[in-house]
Amino acid sequence: MRRLPRWMTVGLFFLLLACTAGSGSVPFYELVADPARYSGQELTVLGFYYQKEGEQLLVIGVRTDDGFQNPVPLGQAIWVDGMPQEVLERLNMASGAIYGMVEVTGQFEAGAFGPEGKYPARLLIRDPKRVVALEAAQMREDWVPADLVAPDTLRLSDLLQNPEAYRGKVVSVVAFYYATPKPSPDEAQEKGYTSVLAEGIRSLDGVHNAVPIGKQIWVEGMPPNVPPKLHQAENGIVHGLVRATGIFQIGKYGPGGAYLYRLNVRQAEPLGSR
Repeated sequence: MRRLPRWMTVGLFFLLLACTAGSGSVPFYELVADPARYSGQELTVLGFYYQKEGEQLLVIGVRTDDGFQNPVPLGQAIWVDGMPQEVLERLNMASGAIYGMVEVTGQFEAGAFGPEGKYPARLLIRDPKRVVALEAAQMREDWVPADLVAPDTLRLSDLLQNPEAYRGKVVSVVAFYYATPKPSPDEAQEKGYTSVLAEGIRSLDGVHNAVPIGKQIWVEGMPPNVPPKLHQAENGIVHGLVRATGIFQIGKYGPGGAYLYRLNVRQAEPLGSR
């Protein structure tokens, strides 16, 4: 049996506790156990939002391979309509999915929703201001400093604004490198890993329970002398601000080909200190 990553276990425990506290909120398990009881009511609930390939779900938890990649929703699900874009941008993005812990206020309805009407309940969000991305609200976020000067270097937002202009070219990018350990050959078929450049890092304290946030591209060929100079987090995860130079490619990369862009690194250097 695969052990749940520590961040997921802590997050799920927090969710179960929080669902029993706070005025006006309804525990998630009560909604899925008896949807008809709450149908037609406006209510607040805590859960994990999960969106991928047309699915828009609120669930009790999410399991991942390496604390980040290949998220899988757990338990019974509530269909969600109207999740605001500004909240989606603050959730985790990995393996073609968007997911994260949220507090949602909306109109709850019992019935048949989603593809083929297979979900017995829906939460309709009418007011975007009443949705909170809890991980983003409660954890630290580090972004590339606005005053960082690096000649002849692009930020990810600049690179991805017009990616075709850089296809096949050597570019230098300033971003956060984030990597989890590669699986052994025996584990490769069942265990994912992450190697990306991202606009930012979300963490508890600048080091631990870190995940990449914002725009991301897949990375290969990071020089082995760079990761030891970055933050060393739990389970072999490394992350930190770098300047990386390499060939920019467009295609399908990473787990399930979910990343549209890749930087094949030729050289890199850490920026700042740990």
